[in-house]
Amino acid sequence: MFYNGKDSMKEKLALQQKYKKAFRIPKGKGKLLYHYAGLETAWKILESDVFLARNIRFSNDSEEYKRGGKIVKEYVQEHMDDGRKCKELEEKMYRGIQMYYMVCFCEDGNLLSQWRGYAKDGVSFGMDFLEEQAENVQIFTVLNSNKNRGDGKEERYKFNNEYLRLVEMPYRVFYTAEEKLDKTLREALDGFDNDHSRLDMIFGMIPFIKDEGFHEEAEYRILFDMGSLGKTEAENRVTIAKKIEYLEKDHIKLPNIAIEVGDGEKKGKEVECITVGKQLRKMYSPIWKTTKELLIEKMKELRVRCEFVENKDYIYIGEGKNQEEIMRVLEEILQQNGIPIDFENGVKIWCRGHLPIREIIIGPGMKQEKLNESFKHYARNTYWLRYADIKNSRLPLQE
Repeated sequence: MFYNGKDSMKEKLALQQKYKKAFRIPKGKGKLLYHYAGLETAWKILESDVFLARNIRFSNDSEEYKRGGKIVKEYVQEHMDDGRKCKELEEKMYRGIQMYYMVCFCEDGNLLSQWRGYAKDGVSFGMDFLEEQAENVQIFTVLNSNKNRGDGKEERYKFNNEYLRLVEMPYRVFYTAEEKLDKTLREALDGFDNDHSRLDMIFGMIPFIKDEGFHEEAEYRILFDMGSLGKTEAENRVTIAKKIEYLEKDHIKLPNIAIEVGDGEKKGKEVECITVGKQLRKMYSPIWKTTKELLIEKMKELRVRCEFVENKDYIYIGEGKNQEEIMRVLEEILQQNGIPIDFENGVKIWCRGHLPIREIIIGPGMKQEKLNESFKHYARNTYWLRYADIKNSRLPLQE
């Protein structure tokens, strides 16, 4: 879903609320979802602050798309009783597998099968997609490919003088046995209204169907649909060509898109607002009044608005090019007033518009301790990553 202001975010939220059984979002404040990566990929993610979402046709789970397609096609034949609908679905499936790009997550950040399969001697990144935003949606900006970025910051984002932004969220996959509809998936498909968009909604479920043999992963996926970027098919093709990154592996060119969390347009402007959790008042009540007054005063000098929000424990800096300066001012204010800014045990300060990494788990391996030191050193000297918790997996080393 494209981002065209608050209305599109509200539309996504309304769909989530209406179709809860289909949009299975993570539940619980501060719940982390984990992305596993080998060391080379992990460092690229941190250094670039970017996800590479791979075309689903070239992912490890491409066969699952065919499995989901077979299940959904049989459902459409049974429930929509329309040969034209089945033909339309087949056309969507052929087009969709070319246009869908995906990033995967697990509920468990220390799962042996994941270390073995995706991150041998690697790490898992614990990401917070719920705390980062007050609502269960996130804005993502699709970057131009390396050869189309140019030298300037704006060229990184803009194509034809526009930013390509999508509103998405991680959703949990459905696990099914023997290519059959289970009760949970059937209820989700049955729940869609019988209107003109029903087939589109049903079609969108295909990439979220997986074999029950993988159920221990408790997997979530963020899916990016690159199929309707332009007003015409010709315009769409030109836009996609500017966005796709090809990475070569085993002599195969793998298509990806580079995704940044947040709004690329806002990142070129000054920070407008910081969000302060009101829980800090309870945690530091004797000195909080003075701290709050100084906070408001200093932020006003920087032309930054302060929002004090219930049920948050931390401080969030809004998107903008001067985040690092604001981080410095905030740390000085807190420290001067006796509020700890210790990386592990002090107040956490997070920066919106970056990957919401809150935890990095170093996987089992001979170099685990040295890697821990390396990631910790890098994080503490990278302002938006500074307060992430770096820890080791306690699973035994496996050959």
